[in-house]
Amino acid sequence: MNARVDHVLLEALALAPDERSLVALSLLDSLQGDGATDDAVTALWVAEARKRNQDITEGRVKAIPIDDFRNWFHSL
Repeated sequence: MNARVDHVLLEALALAPDERSLVALSLLDSLQGDGATDDAVTALWVAEARKRNQDITEGRVKAIPIDDFRNWFHSL
């Protein structure tokens, strides 16, 4: 990453959880500006969720407990 991105990320991570959520959703919305409809975006997310579920079910990836993920995430 460059210094500008690092600065923005550090500032965003210092926000309260509800503020970070708003920033994250706003950034995601900005990426959907490719003309895709909400239905198309939803269909892509459903397909991704199904693929990830199949990867777990078939043992290609290993899930971790949510508490382990939260601890890892908060350690960043």
